[in-house]
Amino acid sequence: MSAETSQNSSKGAPLAASLAQLPLDELKAHAASLGIGFGRDAQHGELLRLIRQRQELLLDLDRQALLDICVWARRPVKKSAGKDALAREIASINKMRFDGLSDQGLYTLCRLRELGIAPTADRSSMIRALKKAEPLGKYIKRKRRRLMGSLINKLVSTPGSEPDGDKAEYQFLPEDDRSLKRRIEEEGLVGGITRKIKGVADDYVREKLDEIETRIDRKLDEIDARLGEWRDREIRNRLRIVKITLLASIVVAVLSLGYNYAKRFTGQTGAPQEVAEQTTTETP
Repeated sequence: MSAETSQNSSKGAPLAASLAQLPLDELKAHAASLGIGFGRDAQHGELLRLIRQRQELLLDLDRQALLDICVWARRPVKKSAGKDALAREIASINKMRFDGLSDQGLYTLCRLRELGIAPTADRSSMIRALKKAEPLGKYIKRKRRRLMGSLINKLVSTPGSEPDGDKAEYQFLPEDDRSLKRRIEEEGLVGGITRKIKGVADDYVREKLDEIETRIDRKLDEIDARLGEWRDREIRNRLRIVKITLLASIVVAVLSLGYNYAKRFTGQTGAPQEVAEQTTTETP
C-alpha cells in the first residue's frame, strides 16, 4: 500500500476496518460527512456499500482537483490534507458561482455529486448539471442568505472598508512541520515525544489497516468467484437432470403411444377372423 493511500484516511474519520462496527446513526453521520446521498430507511449494509463506493471514487480522483475545489470555495485546509478530509470539506460547500474553478475541479465536483457527467462534457454543460441537481430547499436557503448578507453588508460596512475575499490570495492552513527538538522545547519532553510517536503510530496503523482491508477484499473476491463457480456447476447439474428427465418422459410417451397403436391395430385385424369362426360354427 502506498504512502499516498495511507494519507487519505484522516485522523477524525472512522477507520475503514471499524466501519462495520459503527452503530447505524454514526454510520449515517459519517456517510453524510462524505457527501453521500442515501434514503432515510438506509440500512447498515447499504451504507457500508455506499461508503466503499465513495472510497473507491476518492482513490480514482485527482488530489490536486480536490484542492482546487477547496481553494475555489475558500475552505481552510492543509496543503497536505488527505482525500477524505478534502471530500468532507467539499461535502459542505454550498457555493454555486463557479468562476475561478478549474475545469478539472468542476468535473471532479460533478463526480462527487454523482451527476454522471462524461469526461468530454464542456464547462457550460457541467455547470447546468450542477445547478439543476441543487435541491429546491438549498436553493431557497442560499438565495435568502445572499439577500440577508447583502442587506447587512449595506448597513454595517462602508465602501472600501473590507477587502473582497474572493479576490484575496488563498492561504492554506499551516503545516505542523516542527522538529522533535522544537516540539520538546515548546511542549515538554513527554508532550513532544508523545505527539511525535502518536503521529507516526497513526500513520503506521492506517497503513496496516489499509493492507488488511485490501487482503480482506481480495479474499472476498476469491470467495465470490468460488461461490459463482459452484453455483454455475450446480445449475449445470440441475439442467442435466432436467434434460435426462425430459428425455425419459419423451421415450416413455413414445413407447406408450406405440403400444396403444399396436394394440389397436392387432384388435382390428383379429375381429374378422372371430366373426368367420362364429358363422362357421353356427351353420348346420
